[in-house]
Amino acid sequence: MKDCLFCKIVKGEIPCYKIYEDEFTLAFLDISNDANGHTLVVPKKHFDNILDCDEKTLNHVFSTVKKVSNHYTENCGFDGVNIVSNCGESAEQSVLHLHIHILPRKKNDGMNVFPSLPKNSKSLEEICEKLKMEEEKKNYNLVEDDTNESVLNEFAKEVILYTDGACSGNPGIGGWGAILKFNGKEKVLSGGDEMTTNNKMELMAVICGLEAIKEPCKVDVYSDSAYVVNAFLQNWIGSWLASNWKDGKVLNIDLWKRLLVQTKRHEVTWHKVKGHADNELNNRCDEIARKEIEKLRGC
Repeated sequence: MKDCLFCKIVKGEIPCYKIYEDEFTLAFLDISNDANGHTLVVPKKHFDNILDCDEKTLNHVFSTVKKVSNHYTENCGFDGVNIVSNCGESAEQSVLHLHIHILPRKKNDGMNVFPSLPKNSKSLEEICEKLKMEEEKKNYNLVEDDTNESVLNEFAKEVILYTDGACSGNPGIGGWGAILKFNGKEKVLSGGDEMTTNNKMELMAVICGLEAIKEPCKVDVYSDSAYVVNAFLQNWIGSWLASNWKDGKVLNIDLWKRLLVQTKRHEVTWHKVKGHADNELNNRCDEIARKEIEKLRGC
C-alpha cells in the first residue's frame, strides 16, 4: 500500500531498528520506545490486520513471533512476553498494516499490560450460544507419508515443496530430492538416472513432488534452480507455448509438458532460494540428490 508506514519500512524507505528479517516477515523495535524491547512483527505483504490475512501468511508471522520471543527469553534475560494484536480501528489499531506486538517481560517489572475489563451483563451460556461455531468437517487424505498415513486434510490444502537436483558431470549420473511438508509432517522423495543433466534432475524433483500430492492444492515450491523457477516467474513458459515449443532453445520439452499438467492441477507459487547456503531444507534436498548419485555409482 502506497502510504502505509509499515510498507515503507519493509521497502527500506523508512529506517528501523531491525531485530529479525526473513523472506516473509520483518521484526523491528517500536519507535515509541516505551517498554524495554517492545517489538513489532509485520508481514512484508500488506494486510490490514489478522482478519483479512490468509493463513499461510499468518503462519509465517506467528512463526517469527515465536522465534523472536524465544530469543528474548532464552538469550536476552527476559522471563516471558506479552503478545498483542489489535484488529480494526474500534480495537485501537493505530496502523492499518497487520502487526503483532511483542512485549518482553521480567518478573516484577511493574507493567500492567492486560486491561481491566467491565463485567458483562450476559451469562456465559447466552454468549456461547450466540457466538459458537459449527463443528468442523472430518478430515480427508490428500497425500500419504511413507507409512501410508494421512499427512494432509481437506481444510489444509496448502503444501510446501522443497526440491533440488544434482549431476556428476553434465551430462552424467544424476539424482534429485524433494521434501513435501505439511503441519509438521513430511514426505521425502528421491530418484536418479545414470545418464542425465542437472536441469533434467531439477525438473524431475518438482514434477515428482507435485505428482505425489493426491488432490489439487496450493503449493509453495522452493528451488535453487533459476532454470525451473524463472520459466514461470519470467514467463518463459508463455513464450514457449505461444511458439508451440518451436523455439530452438527449448530443451526437455517432454518434462516441461509433464510439469505443466501439475501446474494446472495445483495452484503453484514459485520461490527461488539461494543454493548451498543456510536454507536447511534446500541443503537436505541437495544431500538427498547426491545420495542418489552415490547409489547409482554403487558406492
